[in-house]
Amino acid sequence: MRPELERNLRLYGWLLPGTRLLFWAPVFFLYFSRHLPLDRVLLLGSIYYVAVVAFEVPSGYLSDRVSRVTTLRLAAAAQAASSAAFLLAGDRFWAFALAQMLLAFSWASLSGTDTAFHLDTLAALGREDEYAMREARLARNAYLASAASALTGGAAGALELRLPYALALAGGLATLLIALRLREPPRVHDGHPEGGFRAQLHACLAHLRSAPLAWLFAYVVLMTTLEHIPYEFAQPYVAAVLGEPLADAQRAPLLAGLLTAGFKLAGALAAGRAIRWRSAFGAGRTLLGVTILQGALIAAMAAIVHPLVLPLLLLRSVQPAVSNVIVNVEVAPRLARGQRATFLSLFSLAGRLGYGAVLLTLAALAGGGGADPAAITGLLRWCAAGAALGIAALALTRRALEPDPAPKGFR
Repeated sequence: MRPELERNLRLYGWLLPGTRLLFWAPVFFLYFSRHLPLDRVLLLGSIYYVAVVAFEVPSGYLSDRVSRVTTLRLAAAAQAASSAAFLLAGDRFWAFALAQMLLAFSWASLSGTDTAFHLDTLAALGREDEYAMREARLARNAYLASAASALTGGAAGALELRLPYALALAGGLATLLIALRLREPPRVHDGHPEGGFRAQLHACLAHLRSAPLAWLFAYVVLMTTLEHIPYEFAQPYVAAVLGEPLADAQRAPLLAGLLTAGFKLAGALAAGRAIRWRSAFGAGRTLLGVTILQGALIAAMAAIVHPLVLPLLLLRSVQPAVSNVIVNVEVAPRLARGQRATFLSLFSLAGRLGYGAVLLTLAALAGGGGADPAAITGLLRWCAAGAALGIAALALTRRALEPDPAPKGFR
């Protein structure tokens, strides 16, 4: 069994970056806008996040109750199927919605399961103390893969907006082949949940009575919402800076690809330093610091449409890169192995539900109008105001995370 577990670790080193290939990231808003009005584009985003909410906890339960590896294989298959659906969507809103739901299923199945699979494999090998540093290193590699794929996708999108989705289809199929070679790691006495789905859900929700976990839960909701706002609006913002219409952008795909690659590289650097920052400043201060940075970026985008704001977009991934590592390291040791994927899925579910609600609100505010610069900055002002309120609330309650130790390795 040990050789298979060692192979799991090697394969996981390729699987995690493979699931983070984002060839389509620099062009999705432009691609959708070529076929649909602004309110429908925002509605597609909301459909994605609501679908993630629907799939999140069941997929986490499938991982905890049945199999980590099966869940990872389903995620890879859905990733490839989503890219195929986007390629075939044409001008049909329902086809775009189906593709979004497949993508949502893929990400929901990954969230919690990937890190739980990693930790279970290390635990079976007696190497749990390597988890924190390995998680940070692999997160860095995943961001590097995202950066390279985004740059490639942006260049391809400058030629034809469908090409990034063709590349994503190829990447999804390659990731599926890797997932098919994984083997299920053994779990010890607390490695499987007891009772049915309802009992598992109740046991995970009961952990929210813990003040640190409750604060982290609220933090993830705000983090997930704020990290996606610059991501959602980066492409129309770039087009506005260049003076190009969304429906016929020529230079925007390549510039958006460069920016996406840049903020993924910044995320890679930040992820690699997350544990050191946690050790130096503590988890709470580090998490709040990177969130304030994200709020400042949103405020800058809302204040003015100007080329000088574009370099600030390179910082967009610093918050999620640091936060995901620290949240995983803070949460996983507090839970039994048989609850980790479900509980982390609850975190992800709440965050995406929050952002889905924000997108529904923004779609209603946008109405049936176009995606002109004034409309984009107007929506961003609402987002900046919400960010300020959320950050203030977390700052006032940060002591809930204390005692805030910063030990080395795995607690």
